[in-house]
Amino acid sequence: MTKILHIFCIFGSKRFKSVLLFSHNFFNWVGAMKKRMRDSVLPYSYLVDNIKALLIFLVVFNHIIAFQVVKDDLAVRHVWYAITIFHMPAFVFVSGYLSKKPQSAMKNVKNLLIPYILGYSLTWYAYIWCGNSMDYEILRPSGSAMWYLLALFMYRLTIEALGKIRFAVPISMVVALWAGTRPEFTTYLSSSRIVVFFPFFVAGYLWDKKYTEAVRRFKGKWVLIPISLVLLFAVPHYMISSGMPVDIFRGNHSYILCGLTNEVGMVLRLLMYLISFVLILTLFALLPDCNLPLTFFGRNTMGVYFFHYPIMIVMSGLMILKLPQLGNVWALLGLSAVFVLVLGNPLLNFLYNGMLNIITFILFKREKEVVDEGLEDEYDGDENDRYEFVRNSGK
Repeated sequence: MTKILHIFCIFGSKRFKSVLLFSHNFFNWVGAMKKRMRDSVLPYSYLVDNIKALLIFLVVFNHIIAFQVVKDDLAVRHVWYAITIFHMPAFVFVSGYLSKKPQSAMKNVKNLLIPYILGYSLTWYAYIWCGNSMDYEILRPSGSAMWYLLALFMYRLTIEALGKIRFAVPISMVVALWAGTRPEFTTYLSSSRIVVFFPFFVAGYLWDKKYTEAVRRFKGKWVLIPISLVLLFAVPHYMISSGMPVDIFRGNHSYILCGLTNEVGMVLRLLMYLISFVLILTLFALLPDCNLPLTFFGRNTMGVYFFHYPIMIVMSGLMILKLPQLGNVWALLGLSAVFVLVLGNPLLNFLYNGMLNIITFILFKREKEVVDEGLEDEYDGDENDRYEFVRNSGK
């Protein structure tokens, strides 16, 4: 009897080990398949999250400087010009990179056009509440940060066709340079900005993950840092010393309305393209591709973008931004960080999504749920959605 039990234990333990080994290999294979399918279909990564977290911080910081008299300080003015050169071009590039998946017009209406209308209305009301006068011009979103949602709406409707044009990036740059000479391109429907920033969107749309891997493997990538710093110092220094306004980098008006000749305006716009593409390469090459404490906020940029500008208008109206304690750049950096930490938290994003869901439920009968994609198509970051995708694809 003892021998029988001993033999059973030996064979039982071997079978148990075989089961464990099989289970281990099976789950490893399933995990590898999930990762492979996710990587092949979805271009998102921690790197993109980290880039977006940095850029949304720069957006907030840049707007705070614009509200604050500290911009009169020469050093801060250099920083203000330097940020304005590249932060929105980089955001547009990332948006294009994350817009590879075809989207219906209705989805863009829900995720971009409705937030645009709501955000502009909230900004307009903030001005009125503070006692300022502002005409409600929903088709002319100057004076608000919502122009970007309108531009992204237009980009996503057209990129699938325009992205197939040969030499789309240089052609769109030539068109943007020409548009600066024409008075027809104005703040109406953000037509000027849409044209000026489109080269970055189409470049991001055409950017492949293998390009990122090649840039990150490049041994001499650290040379991008001194090149970026030199460009970010030289161009603002020349413009400030020559009395040129920062407006040319916003892409909102023609060269003449920016106080520049057409020739100078074209040169400065070309420099903006050069500096921005160098900075974008630097970000993709050098920022960490891992989960950092602040990576989470790169996944939740919409709440920060949507709410920060109306709040700044109210704070400015209440003279909070004029406090002497906020009269230095370090205080403004800290306040910008607070904006990102508070407005990028899960509760605010939950409330924002709930608001969109209610509006969608009222306006659209068939589809009652809207998944907020932030400023970009943030690949439906729920793990359950990804598992469902892998499971259904095997059917």
